[in-house]
Amino acid sequence: MQGPLSPTMEVGTVPDTVQIPACEVPVLGEYDVLVCGGGPAGTAAAIAAGRLGAKTLLIERYNHLGGLASGGQVVLLPKFVDTERPIVGGIGRETRQRLIDTGLGAWRRGDDTSYYDPEGLKGLSIEMLQEAGVQILLHSWVSDAIVEDGALLGAVTVSKAGRQAFLAKMVVDTTGDLDVAASAGAGYEKSDFGIGVPFRVGGVDLARWQQARREAPNDTRDVHHKAWHAGGWDGFLGLDPIATPTSQHDVVWANNAIRVADGLDPAVLTALEIEGRQMAKRALDVLRAEMPGWEKAWIIDVAVQIGVRYTRRLLGHYVLTGEDVGQFDFRHPDSVARGNDFRKEGIAFDIPRRSLVSRTTPNLLSAGRSLSCTHEALEPIREIQVCWTSGHAAGVIAAMAVNTGMAPIDLPIADLRRELLSQDAVVGGPEA
Repeated sequence: MQGPLSPTMEVGTVPDTVQIPACEVPVLGEYDVLVCGGGPAGTAAAIAAGRLGAKTLLIERYNHLGGLASGGQVVLLPKFVDTERPIVGGIGRETRQRLIDTGLGAWRRGDDTSYYDPEGLKGLSIEMLQEAGVQILLHSWVSDAIVEDGALLGAVTVSKAGRQAFLAKMVVDTTGDLDVAASAGAGYEKSDFGIGVPFRVGGVDLARWQQARREAPNDTRDVHHKAWHAGGWDGFLGLDPIATPTSQHDVVWANNAIRVADGLDPAVLTALEIEGRQMAKRALDVLRAEMPGWEKAWIIDVAVQIGVRYTRRLLGHYVLTGEDVGQFDFRHPDSVARGNDFRKEGIAFDIPRRSLVSRTTPNLLSAGRSLSCTHEALEPIREIQVCWTSGHAAGVIAAMAVNTGMAPIDLPIADLRRELLSQDAVVGGPEA
């Protein structure tokens, strides 16, 4: 039997590269719209395209939908209305309402912010996609774009079944890391940010903890900081009670940022996953020993998706800037969606169609945290509620492009906005 080394390779030497044999990849289907990535933006895009009659396939690498909003345990929804201006409508508002109506979500403080059960979002996402006639493929990692003579024809996945190809007229890259666009040679920019490993803690006596926070705020703050530093997070450690019907009112969400790192490097992600679990244990030891109400606390689970916040961003026909998304009311004539800043009441901004369409690849769109923007603009844009609005718009654009035979960038903006408004979306624009 021939060994792993070729006859010409000296023992002890390691080649810089290896060659993988070329192979024929089976084509499993041809679609109008191919959505790659099943987070909030991708789910909304696929639902929107499906509702407009486009033959749509949604591909997701994990065993669930929802992205960081479910597997990443980012379970807080900011306000959908800002200083009496509606921001989120359409599919995003429908999703939140269905979670609340079915007992899988709850209002947070008697205002427009809310929590939800991440498992509930996974199930509801499947339900809404199936209602829209969207085909779903899980457990499949999009590895390559299919490009021929400079045209994007679809994508290749890698899974237990090997490589499989899917062809499409329109491709919406909502992988979060812009994997399809990068493989297709489309223009993009990249930046790094704090990466976290969120976790949930059960067994907390929320009433005692909240009472202590009111009566002895300095003491509880000191314990919180002690746990934070014992864990070793460079960024932050947030502790928020989650009062949804399914949590039995004893669950705390621990969001965090370990440090700024490269979210595309698997070695870095592995190290942060390991560190994050160790950090959670060290912090919990302090909280159990010193924080009122935490004596019987235990870690329910750690997020199955690591909290990567920034990586690649599409180079679109318009690049949203920090100045754009930092205004009281930024308006754009090409707007198809709106966003707001969870950190700051009063900020509201338009999301132009031109920021969702690739500048170099005509039938490629993106939404969510990989739409066309600067590093400074990404913080509010990447939030769940804004991912819903940009994803909804991207799905409508893709479907209308297929239905009309026009390029996404050439669709009449009045027609786009009219269709989105008919679906209860908030579109912005100068005349809004």
